[in-house]
Amino acid sequence: MRKLFFILCFLFAQVVLGQNVFTLNQAIEQALQNNYDVQIVKNKSTITAINSSASVANFLPQVGLNVNAGGSINHLHQQLSNNTEVNRDGVKGSNINPSVIVSWTLFDGMKMFATKNRLKRLQEIGELNYRDTLQTLIAQVITAYYDVVSSNMQLKALNDAMKISEERVKLTEKQFLIGSASKVDWLQARVDLNEEKSAAIAQQTLIEQKKADFNRLLALAPDNNFSTIDSIPFNDNLSLLSSNELDKRNYQLLIAAKNKEAIQFSKNEILSNYLPQLTVNGAYGFNQSKNSAGFTLLNQTQGFSGGLSLYVPLFNGTLTQKQVKVADINVLNAETTFKKIHLLTATKYFKAQKDFEKAKQTLKLEQENILLADENLKIATERFRLGQSTAIEMRQAETSYTSAMSRLVNAKFNSKSSETELLRLMGQLVKE
Repeated sequence: MRKLFFILCFLFAQVVLGQNVFTLNQAIEQALQNNYDVQIVKNKSTITAINSSASVANFLPQVGLNVNAGGSINHLHQQLSNNTEVNRDGVKGSNINPSVIVSWTLFDGMKMFATKNRLKRLQEIGELNYRDTLQTLIAQVITAYYDVVSSNMQLKALNDAMKISEERVKLTEKQFLIGSASKVDWLQARVDLNEEKSAAIAQQTLIEQKKADFNRLLALAPDNNFSTIDSIPFNDNLSLLSSNELDKRNYQLLIAAKNKEAIQFSKNEILSNYLPQLTVNGAYGFNQSKNSAGFTLLNQTQGFSGGLSLYVPLFNGTLTQKQVKVADINVLNAETTFKKIHLLTATKYFKAQKDFEKAKQTLKLEQENILLADENLKIATERFRLGQSTAIEMRQAETSYTSAMSRLVNAKFNSKSSETELLRLMGQLVKE
């Protein structure tokens, strides 16, 4: 298959922050080269292309070489008209008959054209399947990559929370030692710190698991370690497609449409059995016979021969009628499948747009909220340091900040996921 694909530029707008940072660009290139599903689909597409090319042979004559050779040893007894008798044992004879035979089907009820068109559609389906597989893989890589990024961001948020908790432990310990606060606040601060350390350990394990899933997409060992960028870019200004444009861009719809055409051509192949077939035959032959006795010691001929063969189908036990009925059902099923996929795609596209709009709104809200939570935490920390608030108020502000940060990271990841799904449905993750 010719080289068709270039990944959209925005997918690769990544900045390499260090020698060991694995960018999305590098990840997609690695996946396209190594992913097993891509290799399998590419091989299948190559097979359909070969089969489509082979269909041209149906329009060409068939040429073959036929050679017959033989020999004999006989007892010869002849009585001639002049009363002469011939009796001989061991009379040897030989015969050789090579010929070049040409057979060319001039008309087969248009079957050869239907076969060529059917195989051409199958080739196009193979190419579309290959593109769809590439696009699905790219979407999976994008989602898996930023899943790791968001998990790292969550871990960073937990580490920031631990720093705040460590500060609260120091402050409550100091207050306890000077008698301005009870030991309960100090102990609770230590419990909260240990809880966050435990959550950080669990988060680190989760990151390793997600890295293993990501490595699988790239056909790499599950323990392959790498670092990612520390941000999630988001394009909140996508150009959406109309319904008609979506029909021309969505690969699943295009595949269903091509499959419908291929099945119609399969029916045309069966209908050709109702029509006559006309074949022209020709040969150039050489025939030589030798005998060691008898009237003819040598007989040799050579030259051209040819003719036409006409076959008119009259009755085959209603087999063709039954095949046509089955073909009609297959055509109906293909049309129904297309309508089903069309509705399913339209539904997915509608939901993806709603998810995208919701993700944009949520991201904007959480970006505003984290500023409020950060300011609130700073004020609460300073008030607690000055003894103007309780440990409970300090913990509440800390929890609010951690929760806001977690929601912000989730909002960024969900925004990227919804953006990727929209682009996948619109067939815009890969282009010619």
